[in-house]
Amino acid sequence: MSVDTADSAINADFTLGELDGRWRSPFAAEVFPGIFGIDDFWLHSPFWAIHFNSYGDPECEHRLFELIITGMFEMLGPNPVVAGSRDLNFSRTKVCLRLFEPALIEGADGVNAGNGHWIAGEWQDVSLGGCAPLDLPGVDECPLEYDLLGLARSGEREGAGDRLYFGQRHHDELGSIWTRRAPGLLDYYVNRVVGAPPAVGHGAEWGPAEWTHITSSHTPQR
Repeated sequence: MSVDTADSAINADFTLGELDGRWRSPFAAEVFPGIFGIDDFWLHSPFWAIHFNSYGDPECEHRLFELIITGMFEMLGPNPVVAGSRDLNFSRTKVCLRLFEPALIEGADGVNAGNGHWIAGEWQDVSLGGCAPLDLPGVDECPLEYDLLGLARSGEREGAGDRLYFGQRHHDELGSIWTRRAPGLLDYYVNRVVGAPPAVGHGAEWGPAEWTHITSSHTPQR
């Protein structure tokens, strides 16, 4: 379901400088039926990254998987169809994943994702080949995402309370976000992090040290 983009608070009139910083989910949103997620975006033009945690419950107790994606991004003009949104292209250069749910581990092993030997809670680089059971493409299949952004300013000091809406990421008969532009904005959002990040779910403690460790310690398996 998309947001009501007739809401004038969500708009496409923002600059690269306004995107700069960390943006994190204030609650676990239902990203697919029965699957909940915490988004943690890091934006500093031209670089972007996401740290995402997935759960089987809104209380974030049943962990499914955790992933990071890094790359670069380019901001384009306002979207001609989705009011209040702006087109952005996000390249994908690295994808790392770790699994917690036994069924997901079995599925990843079954398709030989990564090195084909998954252990619960251990990271693997899946930049090449991705992980099909999660519908997660590698950078070889999906080097670029055609996304949307909409910004709702709070008016608070330093942008505290600002909301950033990304594009819908589901697949349908018209394709996916890496074959066509996202068709609309999501109805959930991430907040600009000012001070301590929201402590919901896992990953609030992430910072430069965690990013450096993951991106330097794991290499593609193929």
